[in-house]
Amino acid sequence: TRSIGEALELLKKAAKVANPGDWIHGVRYNDTFWEENRPPTRHELDAAVRDHPLLLTRVCTHIQVANSAALAAAGIPEEDWGDGLLLEKKGDPVIKTMERWRSGSGRELDLAEKACREFARYGVTELHTCSAPEYGALDELSVYQRLRIEGRLPVRVVLYEERMPALNFMSGLGDDWVRYGGFKLFLDGSLGGRTAALSSPYADDPGNRGILNHEWDQLANTVREAHNRGLQMLIHAIGDEALDQAIGAISLAYGDGSCPCALPHRINHVMICRPDQVAKLKGLGVVLDVQPAFVPSEIEMATARLGEERLSRAYPWRTFVDSGLVVTGSSDCPVDPPNPWRGIWGAVCRVNDQGDPRGGWLPEQRLTLAQALELWTVNGALAAGEGGRRGRIAPGFLADLAVLDRDIFQADPMGLKNVEALLTLAGGKITHGEILSDWDRI
Repeated sequence: TRSIGEALELLKKAAKVANPGDWIHGVRYNDTFWEENRPPTRHELDAAVRDHPLLLTRVCTHIQVANSAALAAAGIPEEDWGDGLLLEKKGDPVIKTMERWRSGSGRELDLAEKACREFARYGVTELHTCSAPEYGALDELSVYQRLRIEGRLPVRVVLYEERMPALNFMSGLGDDWVRYGGFKLFLDGSLGGRTAALSSPYADDPGNRGILNHEWDQLANTVREAHNRGLQMLIHAIGDEALDQAIGAISLAYGDGSCPCALPHRINHVMICRPDQVAKLKGLGVVLDVQPAFVPSEIEMATARLGEERLSRAYPWRTFVDSGLVVTGSSDCPVDPPNPWRGIWGAVCRVNDQGDPRGGWLPEQRLTLAQALELWTVNGALAAGEGGRRGRIAPGFLADLAVLDRDIFQADPMGLKNVEALLTLAGGKITHGEILSDWDRI
């Protein structure tokens, strides 16, 4: 959409076909591209949809806007409704109320299967996903287990949860198809929403350095507990201030020399990283999960938020790879569509959809195609502790592979975002497409 008005019209249409009592959930709005360059207000949402609880989630998932019906349903006192804008954890009550309604709809299995089949259509054979109810992303291990039992699960699933497990088990519990990954922790917000924690103020908001979600002592204790319980950490850190916290907490957890967690801890996003931090990350042996698909839509936004001087430290994937760090590629779906080929294209070309800027944005940080492929294959397997059995087509490895519609090493790099999988196999089983009698077509 190009404006608040267009977004409101879509919400009105959704409300007209909804059943009484249904929630309306609008996702992936990006006010950076709207004419008004701001989120809508509660009053504007009320004018569009009054008879249904309505929640609008920004593309970053760290900012929500709710109408009056949603705020009332969540039990928030009317004097606290304000303009309906909810930053970070302030959206928790509304999101949890909506998720309770959604979980009672009985559609979880069908929706999860539909999403997994879309991943298989792109050639994906294993999904690393996160259950973060406080950010509107509720995922349950039991849903994938039920799909597996019913023969409806086309991809392997490793699930991270934004809560410590109540029982004393470690990362890796499960089988080759459904497995518990570890503990997800959000340290800051998003760059677009100006809630990512920076060590110096935003260039376009000089009084603001973003938001740190945790006090230092609390964070250090949480990370130490997870580490000592054998839980792999997946830590969200976008700004360099949040990254300082992540590095410090993981360093303390490793401080006594013990390593009850056999898997490397993971840091997600790492969009701004200073040279001194690169060396510390290498020393810790962590895995970095990056999202190259963000670049096409974030070039102008990141330049405005960070200013020219800090851009040299932004989205520094080639620096990470050249430093010997293990880097994986991620879509961060639903923030971006789940197609990995758009991410591979973003890593190789670093341009927007029109091909600008020519030669790439911060071109010294472009990856080769071979390097980009490793982010989604070899390194993804390493991050999950499967480096000896997944991520390559080799004898003794699990038969997970995709047959593509072109020779990607001979094709125009700008066309990488349009690559399609003709056939996907997971564990030797066809999960997308079919074996063709005329293989010359491939």
